[in-house]
Amino acid sequence: QIMSEEDVVSLLPKVFTACEDHGIPATFFEITTALAFLHFANSNASVVVLETGLGGRLDATNVVKSPSISIITSIGLEHTRILGDTIELIALEKGGIIKEGRPVLVGPNAPHGVLRQCAQEKGASGYYTVEDILGVDEAMGEGDKLTLGTKVLHDYDKENARISKAALLILQQQQQNGETT
Repeated sequence: QIMSEEDVVSLLPKVFTACEDHGIPATFFEITTALAFLHFANSNASVVVLETGLGGRLDATNVVKSPSISIITSIGLEHTRILGDTIELIALEKGGIIKEGRPVLVGPNAPHGVLRQCAQEKGASGYYTVEDILGVDEAMGEGDKLTLGTKVLHDYDKENARISKAALLILQQQQQNGETT
């Protein structure tokens, strides 16, 4: 359920007050993240899907210490001024969301060697790819790719749907095994 305008009006002053009282020079994203957490707590949300901002080690959502699962979809050359100027450096930063004792699921367009090492160093309970969970999707063949000059464009909606399905299957398996999520 989307947060109502009334909820924003009533909760935002609490976030501003907390920032002022504790001398926190919060960014817009940090303020909206705190607002969302306050809303989730007040509405007794049983499940929350959080999407990072920049994603990774320094992200405001990284205050969640024991998520049910961490998911890294695709990694591209974005936010290079902050995250690094290579896919591998960006992957190291994005790997900051991986938590000890919790599984991580990684999409197909990521440097798996770097992220596997990160997961091992952080003590993740498992490192999974979408293919590990769902197998290779034969339907994600050439028909789902567009070419622009020499660059191949992918169908990220389909890729993200497969990542979501794989995540749900991992969570379902955790629940069946009696693991806390």
